[in-house]
Amino acid sequence: MKILTSGFLLFLSLTALAIPPETVIKFKGGVFSHLTNQDLTLPNAAIEKAIITIHGSERNAGTYYNSVEVMAKKQNVLDKTIVVATHFKESQDNLLDGEFYFDPEGWLSGDEALNRPDVSSFEIMDYMIALLANKNHYPKLKEIVITGHSAGGQLTQRYAVGSSLDERFPDIKFRYIVANPGSYLYLTPNRPFAGNPRCAYNDYKFGLNRPNNYMSQTMSLSTKDEMISNYLKKDVVYFIGESDTRSDDIDQSCPAVFQGINRLVRGRSYMKQLSTEFPSNKHHIFTAPGVGHTQWGMYSSEMGIKVLFQKL
Repeated sequence: MKILTSGFLLFLSLTALAIPPETVIKFKGGVFSHLTNQDLTLPNAAIEKAIITIHGSERNAGTYYNSVEVMAKKQNVLDKTIVVATHFKESQDNLLDGEFYFDPEGWLSGDEALNRPDVSSFEIMDYMIALLANKNHYPKLKEIVITGHSAGGQLTQRYAVGSSLDERFPDIKFRYIVANPGSYLYLTPNRPFAGNPRCAYNDYKFGLNRPNNYMSQTMSLSTKDEMISNYLKKDVVYFIGESDTRSDDIDQSCPAVFQGINRLVRGRSYMKQLSTEFPSNKHHIFTAPGVGHTQWGMYSSEMGIKVLFQKL
């Protein structure tokens, strides 16, 4: 007879939380789906923290929502925390009337929706964050965490580079948790590994050459150097599973090869080079021992709880 351990029983009880149905926000005449435990447009004076979690390429927003909600409940902060799980849809998904949908590589890079060239995934992120930062609705909100795993980690890191929205809300603490992304946006042409020298390895989404419209607009409002400086001042955490070492399930395109063989190597190499070129940066890297490419494993780990709930 199989004996259930107390840890496994705790896992079963916590993951049994009901996942809310998807809802939408309206933006520029279209709609965007997400899951949340609190309507973003309704006041709630009890809310002190918001966590936005971004799915990977499978676009399983409900799974990501559940993981973060479970951790918030375990920390006894769910009653004062908004949990939001974005759902960036693609053409093959079940789409609502007027719903934005994206190219598989486009949503994680901040590109425009395929059916709305005037709406980018990063603009949607800006809009959601502005709703959360509305002091008329959430007067006690003092912290917003944006986190994504895998492809969602790619979005989180690139959005942290390109967005200046957090500067509009100096009374709110922002943290960006970049978990197990397949690649990074580098700030200079330097790379930790060699590759094909004729490869356009420094074009966006891997570098800052030939940026998309959102990134170009950011650089037009300031300068590239100012954008980089603002990014380096942000609270950014690179969060990597120490067992995320497979190379057969990761981007091995020419630009990606310049960053390393697997996600663990790419994460450590990115932070090492960032610290070499920009030693005054405010960023951190943490790892989850024994955890591979799994968002539940990352967020439920001891280190995952610490980075999500600002315990370090």
